[in-house]
Amino acid sequence: MKTYTYKSRGIRFIIGLIDTVGYLFKKVLFFLRKQNLRQINRILIFKLDHAGDVLLSIPAIRSIRNKLPLAYITLVVGPWAKGIVEGEGYIDEIICYKAYWQDRGINRSLNILDTLNLIWTLRRGNYDIFFDLRGDLFAIMIAFLSGVPRRVGYGWEGGGFLLTDEVETTTKKHQAEILMDGARTIAIDANTPNIVISTSENDERYVHEIMAAEGWDESCPTIGFHIGSGCPSKMWAVERYAELMERLVKHLEVQIVIIGGIDDLDIVQRLESLLGFKPINVVGRTTFKQTAVVIKKCAVFIGNDSVAVHIAAAVSVPTIVIFSAANDCRRWKPYGNDVTVVYKDVSCKECEKATCNSMECMNLITVDELFDLVLDKNKTQDNRI
Repeated sequence: MKTYTYKSRGIRFIIGLIDTVGYLFKKVLFFLRKQNLRQINRILIFKLDHAGDVLLSIPAIRSIRNKLPLAYITLVVGPWAKGIVEGEGYIDEIICYKAYWQDRGINRSLNILDTLNLIWTLRRGNYDIFFDLRGDLFAIMIAFLSGVPRRVGYGWEGGGFLLTDEVETTTKKHQAEILMDGARTIAIDANTPNIVISTSENDERYVHEIMAAEGWDESCPTIGFHIGSGCPSKMWAVERYAELMERLVKHLEVQIVIIGGIDDLDIVQRLESLLGFKPINVVGRTTFKQTAVVIKKCAVFIGNDSVAVHIAAAVSVPTIVIFSAANDCRRWKPYGNDVTVVYKDVSCKECEKATCNSMECMNLITVDELFDLVLDKNKTQDNRI
């Protein structure tokens, strides 16, 4: 029996019914010819979700590039995630598409005209193969309507009958490994995921200038923070972050740097009003890659489940992530060798709610617990903090 990722039984039933009819028609009416791998010259990849998810897809995309070094690769991403992959040599073209079902903006709208324009653009692209690196029903539909002859993806949101190659995998492992299984579907040699984010000398120079202007001292140990998140259910209390920062500054004599996007400005302003010292604040002033440069200057990085902790793990900075029980931390935690996840196993875990009235899973995480973890990280780094 097919497993779907939807929480609602009603939606699972409807999608299952549609899929049953779809698979029947596919079996009876269609013979889907698979292209030989040597015929693949133009590759289309969809990754329409958020920046952290795009970062986790990098090993799979690079594996596809390594197997087909001369192919032309187009990546379709949301505008909120473009900066993660912009300028990377393993991608030839980036198309931005604001998928309504992935848009967290308050002014989101059904962009039907944009979708039709995207389909028309892709039809003219004459792509040989399509990869959906998510399991996105609408992305699969767009690729089908765009006339891509070979379509690789995950059918756990439905629409698997529209794929020529349905990925065999499980959600009981890390997302980076799941996405590598997509690359392996066409016999690509995809080994252990290696997530990297490149930076430039200009990024380094810019970050040094803005941090110095904020009073950053290169000789003083730095601890980085990101206190925001894409969903309120994933956010630890601002008051607890403030208390933790105060204790770290007092007992370890460190400096605090706070990173984040424009959406984090209000919450960071509230944080600063609770602090008895001035942190180094670069919120809203750095791109994703410049954020990586900032994080590389930290001895430890601490944050909620968001793209920032994924970047920290990617640049090999010891990372502590305060993880809401709304999602499965085994699947969605940052992928790296020095990542500590703080997580509470509550009865309502994996609710996948964007907002929560009780916030039990986050309220159970204490300042003492986080402070002790930083001390442990310090010991493993030979008291560098």
